[in-house]
Amino acid sequence: MDVRREPKVRELNAALPRDIAVLAAARVKPDFNPRTQAQSKHYRYVCEAPPGFDLPLARRAARLLEGPHDFEQFCKHERGRSTIGEFGHASVRGQKTLSFDFTARAFLWQQVRRMVGALLAVGTGKLSLDEFKRMLKGQAKQAMRPVPAEGLILVSIRYPSVALGSSERAVSKFIKHLRDRAHPGYEAMARLLLKNW
Repeated sequence: MDVRREPKVRELNAALPRDIAVLAAARVKPDFNPRTQAQSKHYRYVCEAPPGFDLPLARRAARLLEGPHDFEQFCKHERGRSTIGEFGHASVRGQKTLSFDFTARAFLWQQVRRMVGALLAVGTGKLSLDEFKRMLKGQAKQAMRPVPAEGLILVSIRYPSVALGSSERAVSKFIKHLRDRAHPGYEAMARLLLKNW
């Protein structure tokens, strides 16, 4: 969308519902495309650890996601879009609360939530490491179902020439909103904002 003047974060947030917040804005060139010009995106998914979760085994599975793969079994298909992609980083950590982190240039529809579902299934013994490997090779009988969206956080997007300056007021207000909600994903998002902004 073209605008006549640089948008003010406060004005944008006044027009948005409480659970959506603009934390920063920047002027870009008319041909800027936020989807295709991203150098990398970092997603995090946060949830409570299921009983008996095998963290070392889930970590082994996460490392298998790194590099080039056909992620057909880990996404909702979009007509005309290839399911082949490459991950720079995939990991899982935590004890009572688990954090799954994924970094890539681009992600497919529901890809992160379906990969988390697969890693949780591996960690709880519902999916073997061999079955997980077969999914990565496109040899599984059915695709993985996505986990709920509430724990998903877009941590950052890197662009080659865009510098974002944050609004302290907007960040503080959004952190308060997140902490008013009882979910480990929202608390994790609040901690990220406190650390990064």
